[in-house]
Amino acid sequence: MKDHVVATTALTKRYGNCNVVDELDLRVERGQIYGFLGLNGAGKTTTIRMLMGLIHPTSGFVRLFDRPVPAERMKVMRRVGALVESPSYYAHLSGRENLRIIATILDVPEKRIDEVLSIVRLSADAGRKAGDYSLGMKQRLGIASALLGSPEIVVLDEPTNGLDPAGIHEIRDLIRAMPREHGITVLVSSHLLAEIDQMATSVGVIHSGRLLFQGPIEDLRARSQGHVRLEVDRPEVAVALAGGLPVRAATDGALELASVVPGDAARLVSALVGGGVSVYRVEERQRTLEEIFLELTSEGAAA
Repeated sequence: MKDHVVATTALTKRYGNCNVVDELDLRVERGQIYGFLGLNGAGKTTTIRMLMGLIHPTSGFVRLFDRPVPAERMKVMRRVGALVESPSYYAHLSGRENLRIIATILDVPEKRIDEVLSIVRLSADAGRKAGDYSLGMKQRLGIASALLGSPEIVVLDEPTNGLDPAGIHEIRDLIRAMPREHGITVLVSSHLLAEIDQMATSVGVIHSGRLLFQGPIEDLRARSQGHVRLEVDRPEVAVALAGGLPVRAATDGALELASVVPGDAARLVSALVGGGVSVYRVEERQRTLEEIFLELTSEGAAA
């Protein structure tokens, strides 16, 4: 039986006549980095707020560590760390002093402050005022706050938002290390597929409040079926000469063969040349994950 740290059943949040989250069935297993992917406004933050017990669902259920939320919220929240939207801090206090305030509230020992500062690589800057930190350092301070209570799962809402490439790289490395080095499950939301692709082991794609895909990221990559693109002078004639091969005329006038078998491409080129069609270029292409994501969300919008 799979160990689900997060499990929701038909989770729904309605505002007026609009379902911001629509019958969501999330499954986050222990040890995963679960990428919660969707365009801005797709319902990611609303879902996370329901997971944290910050807002109540209109219908459906949330279970963390197999306990219902919000009914048993206080029993499970000590096992959860979260950074939802922008981190909060006192600009006039040092990074260490900010963490000491939270440590006092959580009743965790002083040594834990040094441990989380080391994890997020802020030990050398712990004495600096938080207001003087770069945006990436402030994000890492927020993650350090989420780690203070030694959580079993950390929930991060758009943690790389607004960061420069160096800051994104730092946060990405930090997230990837959490399960491997500290045994922490991670649920990270983002609207950037390229970021999720580089750190997630499993992914859920949400659009207009509905879950369109959920599973290992390898399963999403498997959808990137390749094709062969041919630039020809008469695409309409070329389609007629294809002889049963799976071809279509692309919108830009090229020809696409839905196969990457070398023999199929060779047969098609031979048939085209024999039929008097000039072939200017032949290349194999794979759909990118970005294209798959856009296809999923386009299908979800049309449904």
